[in-house]
Amino acid sequence: MVNNLSNALVTLTALVVLSACATSSPKKSPELTQLQRARLLIQVADGALIENDPTAALEALIQAEAADPSLPEIYHSRALAFYAKNDFQTALFNAQKAVSIAPKYPDANNTLGKILVDLGRFNEAIAPLSRAADEPLYREAYKPQTTLGILYYRENNFPKATSYFEKAIQSGGDQACIAYYYRGHLKLRDGEYSAAIRDYTQATKKMCGGFADAHLAIGIVYDRTKQYELARRTYLEVEQRYPNTKASDQAINLMRALP
Repeated sequence: MVNNLSNALVTLTALVVLSACATSSPKKSPELTQLQRARLLIQVADGALIENDPTAALEALIQAEAADPSLPEIYHSRALAFYAKNDFQTALFNAQKAVSIAPKYPDANNTLGKILVDLGRFNEAIAPLSRAADEPLYREAYKPQTTLGILYYRENNFPKATSYFEKAIQSGGDQACIAYYYRGHLKLRDGEYSAAIRDYTQATKKMCGGFADAHLAIGIVYDRTKQYELARRTYLEVEQRYPNTKASDQAINLMRALP
């Protein structure tokens, strides 16, 4: 992650230096175009977002917009930066601008839909999420499919929620952590305890390894099915693996309530 940010900065710096030195070089190096500069600055911004530094991302994006304001990626990355700062209204404005420039841009549609869901504007979220979810060349279609599942889950439309979670699991595989987690909720709701544990367990594997709520949910299923020793062991594991978190606090309280 650090390498991505560093590489982008090095590339940008190198190209600028080459351009500056072009007059003294026997062979004139090609100057960095405004479009190239903007794209490199977007890479810098995206690297900063990966490093959880939305302020640095916004600084790079100001320069990118000055270089070429026509790129929808500028406004999508800006939406992500403001989302990271919990400024959902500004994030929404920028996601809408990205989609207005490139209506079929799946990442921007996905981000726009997620922000609308977080704001409780479910009806408005369906269209952009569906555009992203139905894009056949979108490698991360499981993300909008999962968000659509969550939308319908919150509306108590459980059959439709299940359909989207299963699509997300099919297209995202091991990356569909949240879809497995919510499908586990639906299995638990229907009394399918073994299936719920399987889904919650899947939501803790590989790329989902840090998903504390999924670990906690496994303990809750054991608790509900009166497998108290397994529940106690699971709660203890959550407490030890995720100290000083909400999940850890919940695990401690649930462990104390066990018979």
